[in-house]
Amino acid sequence: MLNFKKSFIVGLVAAGIGLTSLASFAQMPPPDQDWHHGHPPSAEQKAKFEQWRAKRQAKLHDKLKITAAQEDAWKTFITKTTPVRPATPPVRLSREEWSKLTTPALLEQKQAFLAKRQEHFAQHIAAVKEFYAVLSPEQQKLFDEAFRKLEKHRNHAHHFDHGQWQAHDMDDAASK
Repeated sequence: MLNFKKSFIVGLVAAGIGLTSLASFAQMPPPDQDWHHGHPPSAEQKAKFEQWRAKRQAKLHDKLKITAAQEDAWKTFITKTTPVRPATPPVRLSREEWSKLTTPALLEQKQAFLAKRQEHFAQHIAAVKEFYAVLSPEQQKLFDEAFRKLEKHRNHAHHFDHGQWQAHDMDDAASK
């Protein structure tokens, strides 16, 4: 009789937990497929990111000891490397639409995405090269160190945090 009561109570607790989790999922709004993690960033998140970015840029500016003659190149570098988020998210295929694509069409979609990423990356490289050329050898060394620390942190964050963006990646690199 005691085993039956224990089993019955454990079953009730398990059912309660299951029903509670189902209820919480039922209250969640459906994810918007156009944004990472199901929703666009809030105005507060955007502002926080911009504050972090400005702080990081100021630290790097101070660490490099940008001269008055280099200030225009610095501003151009910042302008060219600042990410621009579109006002409206790009139109993306739904899971159902993806599943209906043939293999060649799927590969073409992926190739188009990679071509956009490669174009963006090429523009970023050109901006870095343009700025790097106006730096003194000492400044170039400091810039290289900051970049390597950033890349090391990004690789570590992507490997161990499953690709989650970390908001402190260059703070450490720019401050040292």
